[in-house]
Amino acid sequence: MEDQVKRRAYEMWEADGSPIGQDQQYWFKAMAEIAAAGVATIKPARKRVAKAKKAA
Repeated sequence: MEDQVKRRAYEMWEADGSPIGQDQQYWFKAMAEIAAAGVATIKPARKRVAKAKKAA
């Protein structure tokens, strides 16, 4: 994941004109973006339905 964050931070930094001294800002923006994309792919747990017991 670190490589993915590194690439994305660099892409955003270049797109903004390569400002000096803002490396952490772009790193955290990239981490937040990638984390949000990961959370969006998580499926919610299925509801479990209790099975009816048979009378003996």
